[in-house]
Amino acid sequence: MKISKILSYVVLGVGILGGLLWYVMSSSISTLMDENGVSEARELPLDIAESTVTPLYSLTLVIFVITIIATLIAIFSTLAKNPAGLKNTAIGIVAFLVILAIGYVFATGVETPLKDGEVLSASGSKWVGTGLYAFYFLAAIAVGLMFLSGIRKLIGK
Repeated sequence: MKISKILSYVVLGVGILGGLLWYVMSSSISTLMDENGVSEARELPLDIAESTVTPLYSLTLVIFVITIIATLIAIFSTLAKNPAGLKNTAIGIVAFLVILAIGYVFATGVETPLKDGEVLSASGSKWVGTGLYAFYFLAAIAVGLMFLSGIRKLIGK
């Protein structure tokens, strides 16, 4: 059996386990909220919420790390088998970094007060703007390429 197929099954199993843990954690929090007579989870006393959520949260982090490691193994094993794909991967990474750089140039950073009374720094604000601009650029590129593909199909090329 190929390693990629094994890793696919591992990722599927981890996804199912993650869904089960999410269900257990959310039902535990709902039960705690009912027992303590609160309507929102943030109103729970910290010591009560922490005792229920921390073990599940830690397990979720472990599963998340395992999933990332399995994904990276699959990616690098595929790249090792196909060195020509390495060039295309590098081109994609560089293109993404260029789009991030363009987003960073367009973004402005302004100190912003948050709802909880804290202040988002100008640098943090600039990085949020960078992410938004990069998202907009990538969305525009995707829509443009889908439009171009549709036109090419209509023309018959």
